[in-house]
Amino acid sequence: MGITGAALVALGIICLCNPLSTVISLSWMIGLLTLVSGISTLMNWFRLRSYFPQSGSILLSSILQIIIGIIFLRHDLAMAAIMPIIFAFFLIIEGVNLAIRSFDYRKVGFRLWWANLILGIASTILGFLSFSVPGVGGTTLSICVGLGLILIGAVYLMAIFAINRFERKLNENPWIEEQ
Repeated sequence: MGITGAALVALGIICLCNPLSTVISLSWMIGLLTLVSGISTLMNWFRLRSYFPQSGSILLSSILQIIIGIIFLRHDLAMAAIMPIIFAFFLIIEGVNLAIRSFDYRKVGFRLWWANLILGIASTILGFLSFSVPGVGGTTLSICVGLGLILIGAVYLMAIFAINRFERKLNENPWIEEQ
């Protein structure tokens, strides 16, 4: 667990220092995961098609996933160039959605509705900024991935210290019998 935590922190730092490589790696990982998902969905369709006569959508979905996975794997640089645009669309759509929902939260008495409004507006602005300045979307994506990996790694490292402290307490307690 300690090695994994340290490796995740190191990988997160690498992601922060190399945004372009991070986006290309994300493109490749998305392609691989989509391809594996499509293949497993297709295998499930073969097993379940006799039980679900209207399962054509499952077949179509699996074929599309396989095609998208292959496209991402074969054209990782092109997909890496498109990913910040997709990310920008996501930020705009989710930002507007969050801002609109914040007024619903206000109606039901949620005291921090304004925080949702501010985050929604900030997300929308960041989305438009990602469109206007090409490198912003990729850099933002890399920062999110890098910080996420660092946080997960830090949690693993904290967990190993907590487990060690717990083990010491168990060993010091004379009332616990060995098994």
